[in-house]
Amino acid sequence: MEFESEVFILRKFRRFFILASFLIPLAFSSCANYGFYQLLFGEEDVDERFSGFSDLSGETVLSSDLGLGGKYSFIVVTDVHIGASDVHSSKMSEFLDEISSLFESSDKTKIPRFIINLGDTADGGHLSECSDYNSYLERIRNLAAKKNVVDSAEDFKIYTILGNHDLYNNGWTNWKKTIYPYKSTYYFSLSAGSDDSDSLPFSFYFVDTGNGAFGTDQLDDFEKLLKSDSNPKMVFSHYPFYSDNVPFMALEDTTERNYLLSLFAKNNVKALFGGHVHTVFEHGFGDFSQINTSALFKNGAFRLVTVDESAASVSTKLIEF
Repeated sequence: MEFESEVFILRKFRRFFILASFLIPLAFSSCANYGFYQLLFGEEDVDERFSGFSDLSGETVLSSDLGLGGKYSFIVVTDVHIGASDVHSSKMSEFLDEISSLFESSDKTKIPRFIINLGDTADGGHLSECSDYNSYLERIRNLAAKKNVVDSAEDFKIYTILGNHDLYNNGWTNWKKTIYPYKSTYYFSLSAGSDDSDSLPFSFYFVDTGNGAFGTDQLDDFEKLLKSDSNPKMVFSHYPFYSDNVPFMALEDTTERNYLLSLFAKNNVKALFGGHVHTVFEHGFGDFSQINTSALFKNGAFRLVTVDESAASVSTKLIEF
């Protein structure tokens, strides 16, 4: 029996080493882009990054000369993954064609006035990937100016938030120096000049869920802002609150998530936009919805979002290419 136990132990060790011989090279091949430390242990905590919500109101202005009458549109993209092996220049060119067509829309309320990117911009968190992303954004801004959407390329804003991939290889250091608006949490209010005197501008809140959590400090400040703001609101997060039954892909702390959903219900939040899962789905929660979008270049999808201030409503159109 003692001999059989030793044989059993040897077999267990052999299986372990066979498994390790497979996993370790896989880990090191992944670390070439993602970083071995992050592969094993994750990234720094969200509370270490949080330094308050910055008010960016006034960065984007919808002039009354546009005659939008309280309706306007913008684009939501997510999981851009610049630097990934399966992100090809052909798909990037196709997206430019798609937004070029939208810029030429005969319905001026459907012309995108800005873009929101929900994170996982730099596939491995590298500085070179951030630089490549900025070069691509320059092409979009120049196109917006060429199509007379804005007076100058600098006026067309592209707002970006953190995803988990952006934090790989200590990527936060690169991200906050290179990616506009150089902050992980911010907000703004925007009006398109509704003819209805009772209508309110929408407020846009951009949160940091790069670690799959809000953290104590961010949640405290976020709650205070929501409660002090009577406007209808949209929230933009990399992680969705629910992941359509895909394991480990939503906010991790269910207590935190449920508390946030309660805050949304009580404080006029109309829509929560998320990414991360690389799939498309929507969930209704009474007066507001969670709207998830798939990866921009990997899956060829983005959303055109239209705001109607008079109706205090948000509608979306999924565009696949």
